[in-house]
Amino acid sequence: MNKELSISKITGYDRFKCSADKCKFTCCEGWDINVDEDTFNKWKNEESKFNYILQNLKLKESGEKKEYFLDKYTHETCPLLDENGLCKIVKNHGDEYISLTCQTFPRIKNILGDRNEFTLSCSCPEVIEIISNIDGKINMICKDNNASIDSSLEFKVRETLISVIQHNELALEYKLIICFQMLLAILENVHIQKRRLFTEIEEYKDKEYMKELEDMYSKVNLNIDESIEELNNLFLDIVENYRDVSGLENILEEISGFAEEIEIEYLCEQWDDYKGKFEKYDELIENCIVSKVLASCNSSDIEEVVISFEMIILEYLLIRYALFLKYCISEEEGLDIQNIKDYIVVFSRVIGNNTEAVIEFINEGFGSEILDVGYICFISLY
Repeated sequence: MNKELSISKITGYDRFKCSADKCKFTCCEGWDINVDEDTFNKWKNEESKFNYILQNLKLKESGEKKEYFLDKYTHETCPLLDENGLCKIVKNHGDEYISLTCQTFPRIKNILGDRNEFTLSCSCPEVIEIISNIDGKINMICKDNNASIDSSLEFKVRETLISVIQHNELALEYKLIICFQMLLAILENVHIQKRRLFTEIEEYKDKEYMKELEDMYSKVNLNIDESIEELNNLFLDIVENYRDVSGLENILEEISGFAEEIEIEYLCEQWDDYKGKFEKYDELIENCIVSKVLASCNSSDIEEVVISFEMIILEYLLIRYALFLKYCISEEEGLDIQNIKDYIVVFSRVIGNNTEAVIEFINEGFGSEILDVGYICFISLY
């Protein structure tokens, strides 16, 4: 008899409710919507009934693999929305006939060992609202008191990443760099005895060791002019293909145009003042990062975990830098919390919903899918 899987849910999971046509960032535009094989077969088996849907599909083939997507350009909305922004499939046939992607988003389900884990995607504005209203730190909640303790390497790694990120006495950018360093060390030593590797990982939960690492990185001499110039160029390169994407263009076009024209010297003069104001929102940003770790850093392949965490770091740096550009444009005294929430959604979509494209960009530009920790330090501007 198969053992029943335990269920764990991220903090706030059951509070999610889609705002449908009232959503500021509809999930029905700005990205390619995948159609799973079961849904495609449902439509195909009743071709006369679903012909208007089948006509709006495109096929992508890679070797023997076939994938179906709704036929639209990246910057367009789903062709199956009505004039009020509501789904024609749901209206005409019910939820059971939409694709798995549309049924589940922004919910994420991962089967890990003997448990089902349910998390939420930060590319949905309703999820960011939920996270912003959480009092304290975000985590996974398991209602099964008899659930077994996972002793796998991937669980230990993820647990330690979260422990480091939720460390109260270190700046967030240092915590991200330390996590990345740890992952690179694990990747290099993954072949050694499991007990010894676990012992080395456990070191990252020691407060004194963490403080030593922070002190080490704080002594790295960074040239702020060169760092901001590099981050500015990286920002422009990554957002280039998304500046006219429906739902994103209102935010990206303004700050991208500013980044292209502004003098780096001016940005350097504004950075320290901005950074202090941004840090006031670290609790929200930290909870979003932990949410992403819980959702995506689960693979038994450590290299995949390294790349997933690298994407999380890039999201954080781009969110922080994009808000910096907005801060410089507005010339206001503080930061607007709604802008912060909106930018988290936007860059969760730019990076999180287009991970393969970003990885390809990094590989082409840096000669590897995995960035050097020194480069991460260089663009972190701590």
